[in-house]
Amino acid sequence: MTEKTLVLIKPDAMVKRLAGNIITDLYNLNLKMIGLKLVNVQRELAEQHYSEHKEKPFFEELIKHITGKLHNNENVIAIVYSGKNAIQKVRDAVGKTNPDECKPYHIRGKYGKIHTKTNCHETVIHASDSKESAEREIKLWFDDGELVE
Repeated sequence: MTEKTLVLIKPDAMVKRLAGNIITDLYNLNLKMIGLKLVNVQRELAEQHYSEHKEKPFFEELIKHITGKLHNNENVIAIVYSGKNAIQKVRDAVGKTNPDECKPYHIRGKYGKIHTKTNCHETVIHASDSKESAEREIKLWFDDGELVE
């Protein structure tokens, strides 16, 4: 089934200059890139994106992370991919949320890190986890006219 998914290359990846490596890894999944832009993430968008975590104790850390406050870089690359089983293909390439639980060939396994002093999870990438999440997230990050199909 053809579907769309959102990928965010997060500020921790941007400050480490990993965007090209990550895009190359995703390119090898044979999905079609139909939207790409650089976003200076403001708090309002960050809160909408992470709305399901609003009541969790780590919510503020998520907001600081995605807005670049933890890495002195506020930029995120937002990408929409389209293709057969796009959501699962990207999730399989990304790996588990905790980089320490990923295989070395997962994107988070290769590039992610957990800082033991601060417990900051540098996951380098966000990927939609379901069709419903993908639809909601794509609408947050992209206007219809920005997607090229």
